[in-house]
Amino acid sequence: MRYLILPLAATILGSSLGAVAAEKQLLWGDTHLHTSYSFDAYTNNNFTSDPHNAYRFARGEPVMHPYHRGRVQIGTPLDFLVVSDHAEFLGVIREIHSGDGVDTSDMGLWDGLRAQFAAWYLNRKLDEGDAVSLFRDVLPPPLPTREAAKGVSLGGGANVLPDMVDTQVDTWRSLTSIADEYNDPGAFTAFIGWEWSSIPGGANLHRVVMMDGNARQAQTFQPMSLLDSQYPEDLWAWLEKTESEVGASFLAIPHNSNLSKGFMFDDVRLRGTAMDADYVKLRRRWEPIAEVTQLKGDSETHPSLSPDDEFADFEEFPFYLQSHYSKYEPTAGDFMRSALKRGLALEQSIGSNPYQFGVIGSTDAHTGLASAEEDNFWGKMATDSIPENKNRQWEDGEPAPNGWSFSASGLAAVWAEENTRESILAAMQRRETYATSGPRIGLR
Repeated sequence: MRYLILPLAATILGSSLGAVAAEKQLLWGDTHLHTSYSFDAYTNNNFTSDPHNAYRFARGEPVMHPYHRGRVQIGTPLDFLVVSDHAEFLGVIREIHSGDGVDTSDMGLWDGLRAQFAAWYLNRKLDEGDAVSLFRDVLPPPLPTREAAKGVSLGGGANVLPDMVDTQVDTWRSLTSIADEYNDPGAFTAFIGWEWSSIPGGANLHRVVMMDGNARQAQTFQPMSLLDSQYPEDLWAWLEKTESEVGASFLAIPHNSNLSKGFMFDDVRLRGTAMDADYVKLRRRWEPIAEVTQLKGDSETHPSLSPDDEFADFEEFPFYLQSHYSKYEPTAGDFMRSALKRGLALEQSIGSNPYQFGVIGSTDAHTGLASAEEDNFWGKMATDSIPENKNRQWEDGEPAPNGWSFSASGLAAVWAEENTRESILAAMQRRETYATSGPRIGLR
């Protein structure tokens, strides 16, 4: 009798799941893309691929590559895209080099002279094609992470860059207006978002922030950046305040935990204090999903943590984001498989689980081209798009990533009722998501 019941139960269960799936659409997108508005994209030779270019490419239209100037086109269009340019120095490098330069009229004598020198030096490096050294100068030196988080842990190159607040405000206004221009509910969703790039002591604690609101709502605030705070709890507090003020929903997506020096999924807070129920509630409220795969490697696990898994070495990226080399040392706090286990252990000790999250993939491309297609991949940075440039490394002989270090990955898969901002973000909050490294594999 049981042999009859089991197939019947399977049939009923399968029909039920099929009905649920039929009510929702499987949508594919990228929540993590940079354009020429980001300082690191611009200093790596993306002078032209702006948000217009990004949305047109994602929708399937041919565009011009920002470096080799050839015609490029995605193989299969995306359903949604978040242009997530860095909030730090938003649009500043682009404005200094290709805009009206630096306006020193509201600066004091010393600040004005410093800004003019920075602009001269920056333009010289950009025109000579040597701006990658400027990008490295902005990265922080390797320091003790908890101590570095107390201040603004950036390299000395960041200190000479003028704030140019008006430029950042105008750039945010442009970015959000362009998103509304390309947003086409039901056909293609253009989200408003940005990247909060906390990196104390070279520990990657970055989050992509996205919202389901429109440009009018977004233009009532300026995105929070690491210059405001490097602590995730401060970002969550800012999101809670801003969400209530603008009437839109937000979420934050951690990425590249593989480069976090053990701090992304730690067993204590970044400040070193113990977790409690309030902390867990906030983290799960604002970070229901995490980015498990992208160009800078896989964040699921590592061979040292999963020695019996023959696939644990998939797309390793053993380099920290810092100005000087230090040995890469993977820990349990860096990888999501370990984090899920750690969350269960924390639940036993503090009564709640901070690491009960879903996953997505995205690209983190800085070309404005959101393609995770293996045979149609245009590099992490614009310069990486041609083979002869991929071997370039930093010139001091230290181990460093080059163009061959990056992988064509990944995609965010979302089961949503509609292809709209509100529906997709709600599905992410429900964790009805998964990740692939590029292939569009249907999974329920």
